[in-house]
Amino acid sequence: MKRKILYGLIVSCTGLGLATGEAAAAGFERLSKTGDSVLTRCNPTSAGWNQRCRLTSLPGEPGYALVASRSAPLIYNDIEIGTVNERVWRNVGKPKLYIFGVRVIMNANPWDSSGASFNVNDLFRQTRPGKAVSVAYFLDGATEALHEAGRTVQGLNEFEGDEPERDNTWVDFRIDANAADPDGTSSARSPWLLTKTRAPTGISLNTLGLRVLNSDVDDPLDAVDFYTTSYQPNGVPPPEDDDDEEEGEE
Repeated sequence: MKRKILYGLIVSCTGLGLATGEAAAAGFERLSKTGDSVLTRCNPTSAGWNQRCRLTSLPGEPGYALVASRSAPLIYNDIEIGTVNERVWRNVGKPKLYIFGVRVIMNANPWDSSGASFNVNDLFRQTRPGKAVSVAYFLDGATEALHEAGRTVQGLNEFEGDEPERDNTWVDFRIDANAADPDGTSSARSPWLLTKTRAPTGISLNTLGLRVLNSDVDDPLDAVDFYTTSYQPNGVPPPEDDDDEEEGEE
């Protein structure tokens, strides 16, 4: 997969210590909601030694109960290009705290005149902008990790420079899911992508709750995206009387 963003060499004591075994998974990472640094680099090169943001099971933390799940086809140009799976867990002791999980499993069906399969470079989901958000991923058979994540609605090749514009209503997961990538390296399924955040008034399905982006193209004008149904916290965008919410609280 081609990328406009070049990632620097990531060096850490954890990575240097892999001669004696794999490091423990790091778990959820809090995303920034202020400042110029929008993106959190999780595992940009899908390196086995890099454990940042990685989970070893779902939902990744104890004390949660599954409260919703669904599976639905992904349709673009009237073609079924894959499947989206979703699960939502609720914290038993803190019932306003949820973990939203999503993954896509793509197929090789051609969706346009090029005959290529659909390549998912970013998945975006909505959250309440005043609430803290932490992210993680669980491979569950995927061979491409979560590359990076941030509170933005600008994905691969949709912005200039190192950082996209901030939009705290959205969480972007940079991935690479393609059943038949022309470069010869493919992971038809994405990892499970986890969003931990508060939903004080519960959750619901929104027909525009998930944005799917295919933008690994030479000409940015050739990028395509579409929206599909997804779970999200109620109150996105939040009502005007949301000012009394506890900023930063999970």
